[in-house]
Amino acid sequence: MQIHEPKTHRSKRKRSLWSWLTSIWVVPIAALLISGWFAYQYFAQMGPEIKIHFSQNSGLQANQSYVKYRDVPVGVVKEISLDQKGEGVIITVRMNKDAEPFLNEETKFWIVKPEVGTSGISGLDTLFSGTYIQMYAKPEKKGGSLKTRYEGLEEPYIDRNNNTGYRYHLSAPDSRNLHQGSPVYFRKIRVGEIEEVKLAKDGTRVNFSIFVHHPYTDYISEETQFWLMSNISFTFNHSGFNLELAPVSHILNSGIAFDTPARIDHAPQKGISHIFFLYKDKLAMQKKRIGLGKSHRYHYYLLVDEPIAKLDVGAPVEFFGFQVGSVVAMYSDFDNNVKKIISTIEVVVDTSAFADRADKDTNNTRPFFENAVTKGLRARVAQSDPITGNQYIELVYEGQEGQRRIETIDGREIIPTVRSNDVDIAQKFSLILDKVNKLDIEGLLASTKRAIDENSAQSVKILKEFAVVAKNFKKISSDKNLQKAPQKLITILEETQKTLEAANGLLQADGGKSALSREITIALHELTRASQAIERLTTKLEKKPNALIFGDQ
Repeated sequence: MQIHEPKTHRSKRKRSLWSWLTSIWVVPIAALLISGWFAYQYFAQMGPEIKIHFSQNSGLQANQSYVKYRDVPVGVVKEISLDQKGEGVIITVRMNKDAEPFLNEETKFWIVKPEVGTSGISGLDTLFSGTYIQMYAKPEKKGGSLKTRYEGLEEPYIDRNNNTGYRYHLSAPDSRNLHQGSPVYFRKIRVGEIEEVKLAKDGTRVNFSIFVHHPYTDYISEETQFWLMSNISFTFNHSGFNLELAPVSHILNSGIAFDTPARIDHAPQKGISHIFFLYKDKLAMQKKRIGLGKSHRYHYYLLVDEPIAKLDVGAPVEFFGFQVGSVVAMYSDFDNNVKKIISTIEVVVDTSAFADRADKDTNNTRPFFENAVTKGLRARVAQSDPITGNQYIELVYEGQEGQRRIETIDGREIIPTVRSNDVDIAQKFSLILDKVNKLDIEGLLASTKRAIDENSAQSVKILKEFAVVAKNFKKISSDKNLQKAPQKLITILEETQKTLEAANGLLQADGGKSALSREITIALHELTRASQAIERLTTKLEKKPNALIFGDQ
């Protein structure tokens, strides 16, 4: 029997392209979409590319160094290259999208790196994060036209319009090792900072611009004095010595200090245009001064042919022990005609110091100084310390009245000078040695020996004469009739006897070998004559005891 299997019909269905693609490309397509999303997110957050020009790189690294604003990274350094002239570097930075509104004309950039200076240690955070670029921007200036090229700053930027306070200007012969950002103190409290340190156009001094915050500006007037803070202060005077060490915070942040003399008529002044002098330390600031200062300081010149090796810029100009100015510059040239070095010393003098206190007009005080020169005021180079030989300028009255006056030569007003009488200690010692070498030491010793020998014989004679005198006085003082005389005369004789006995002891102890013997010899002769007169008086009293009362009658 044959069994037949049933026939089955398999249906053939056609697969669509979509289903075919879905099954094969689902994973790659998903990955592509995700990558596209991330790419969109990346480019959507990517800000503009900017270029910043610096004088040097200062440790920045591509793809590692950041640009920070308020300690938040807002960009990354992408490329570092030299500029076309080779005078600096171009830093290419890719900024974040959220930082784009701040990239305008008000934005500033500078490099932050670790630095150790007189004003302290800065940039310590870069020891861990590395050197980075700091960005400054004004939130209120957000928006505006986009700027993509910048000139980097060498020093941190200080916003001069975003602080409450006032700006003041100082001047000094040198920078005092201060720089931008150094603190300003008032009674050891930080009240401001230095905004700018700049060399004057003529190159003779350094100008400082400082900013003092409110309310400390109330303690500044035109009488305020500024000085460089010292980490170690040592003073020595009649009351002892005093050693002061600044706190560690001040040692790491040394700066400028100021103080204002307390006066009844003191009133705070804002926005003072006066240029203050910056003293090198507090001791220099505390020197005695006279004069009104302010606008009464004028430049004069001295011509001297004396050595000025120990005269420094900043040395005082003094008048009767008071400082009335200072040395600001010196120039020296060899004069072949006189075979000497002629030095020109430029000084600043406060002419108001020479105004008589009875004069009320103090607006123009130059005529007072010119009149003083006409009456004999002269300038000379003097020594402030005979040991070190340090020099200063002294104004003294040593000239004849009416002989000289201030002369103007090549536009310079020249003060007449006189030569100094000072001789330093080395020169004095040399002079003493020269005098000692010229002495006839051997002849002097021989003369001294002869004088001693002669004195010895003379002293024996003196002792014999003295013995006679003492014996006569003893006889006179013990006379019974004399004892009946007034008590006053007896006392005088007894004191005289004691004096002679003391002199006798002195001569015996001396041995008659000193130059004192000659003087005593003369005195003893006088005493001998006196004793003889007293002896005659005693004889008269023996004959007539009441002679002291009634006389010879």
